[in-house]
Amino acid sequence: MASVIAPRGAARLVSLFVITFTGFFLLGYGGIQIAGGNAHQASPVWPATAFGICLLLRLSRSRADDLAMLAAVLAGGLLANWLGGAIPPLMIGFSLINLLDVLAGLVAVRKLAQPRFNTMKSALRFGVAAAISPALIGAVLSYALVRATGGDALKSGLDWFFSNVLGVCILFPFGMTVSLRQFGKLNLERRFFEALAVFALLGAVSVLGFRDSPFSARFLVLAAAILATARFRLMGAGAAMIIIGAIALETPAPFDPANPVPHFEMLQLFLAVTSLICVRTAMVLNERDVHIAIIERRRRHAVRASRFKSQLLSHVSHEVRGPLSAIIGFSGMLESGTLPLDRAHEFAHVIGHNGELLQRLHDDLLDLSRAEAGVLSIQSRPVQVRSTLEMCISGLKLETALGGKPVLLEEMEDSLAVSADPMRLAQIINNLIANAYKYGDNFSPIHVRARRLADGFGRIEIANAGPGIQSHERETLFRPFSRTKAGRNVPGAGLGLSIAKLLVERQGGRIDFESIPGRQTRFWIDLPLAA
Repeated sequence: MASVIAPRGAARLVSLFVITFTGFFLLGYGGIQIAGGNAHQASPVWPATAFGICLLLRLSRSRADDLAMLAAVLAGGLLANWLGGAIPPLMIGFSLINLLDVLAGLVAVRKLAQPRFNTMKSALRFGVAAAISPALIGAVLSYALVRATGGDALKSGLDWFFSNVLGVCILFPFGMTVSLRQFGKLNLERRFFEALAVFALLGAVSVLGFRDSPFSARFLVLAAAILATARFRLMGAGAAMIIIGAIALETPAPFDPANPVPHFEMLQLFLAVTSLICVRTAMVLNERDVHIAIIERRRRHAVRASRFKSQLLSHVSHEVRGPLSAIIGFSGMLESGTLPLDRAHEFAHVIGHNGELLQRLHDDLLDLSRAEAGVLSIQSRPVQVRSTLEMCISGLKLETALGGKPVLLEEMEDSLAVSADPMRLAQIINNLIANAYKYGDNFSPIHVRARRLADGFGRIEIANAGPGIQSHERETLFRPFSRTKAGRNVPGAGLGLSIAKLLVERQGGRIDFESIPGRQTRFWIDLPLAA
């Protein structure tokens, strides 16, 4: 087993190293090149540290992952600083300080145990932990290093601090919130032209805002970014930042070739503010969407409950009328003494039978209401299947004698036991046998059998011959008040199968059936075997 896991673990470490190294190097070297590069100074543009912390928080799952990715940060920093022209002491020193910045930010954010920010308080805590504290440590060390090598130490320290803080503000809001699941929710296949129009407008406004003109339209860029955020949430905000940054860097007019650093610093500040505003806007809109979805779900639930109540009243009033009429009529006749005494036992049985129908209807309705309220009680314990089936069949003998239809219990394993609520299991079996009695033909027996399955379940089957169930009726058969075409004239409220399904699933089981129209129908329930 270890020989199988080790290569997979090694492949994961290699992939994490490559991803971290590539991203850290490209962002670090790109920042140096954008800012013009200075062999004796820290770069005023450095988004690589924010990328490293974000990647570690999102991808690392173990200490080995941490070490591999931190090694990639060090290697990427060394290569970026070397290609950027830094002298050897600064190349090594800056790379080690970058490593310390990433490690400090990682430890601080993990100590918070809340790497995402959903409120202003958590956002401030996150900003101090991930941006300000590591950047401040790095700025102090950078100041000392540059001063020791004879450069402008104060400027290097300030550049280090602001470039790291702004890098976190730009990258972190998206790096810690964007996911493929959110991308899938956008339905871009159906919204392609809308996306094209929104981002084309954003691009046009960005070109206008970052060109040298008497009237600066840069504030319109923020408005266009918010529009993209409102339409496409976090993914729209992230795409807007990429478009704005690319156009701003490709537009030469705003930058003074002699001293471009202040312009780059202002651009970073603008991108940081835009990023924070857009991400917060997306979060507020997402929260609103969640609340709207909750309200809509509750509204649908209320409508469904109202419709269910109407169906309930309609069906119950119809089903109660027959047994009540029989009970009242025969009771009145017995009380008046107009019936022969030799038939009193027969009519008393009819009264008792109709009373049992009313009690069963009452119990079914009570179970439905308890399930609706979430208070349906299930007490699972090991139950012997054979004894439970024998008890259920013996209790039905009086009723089945009226139709002359026997219930046959086939041979089964004596030790077969399932984990179930004994009372609920008996209720399920009684419902299924009663259905087989009512919907089957009047001549063939009802077969009851049980067996052990290979997947850890025990199966109880009830089969009968009769008209069967059509294939198109399968989807609605287990819904409350649903009746098959062949059983529309059969007495009952249409609750038995829905109650059976509810009780079986609450006990961790399965219920299903197969039917050959005109020949046979077989229902079964699968319940976990008792330990």
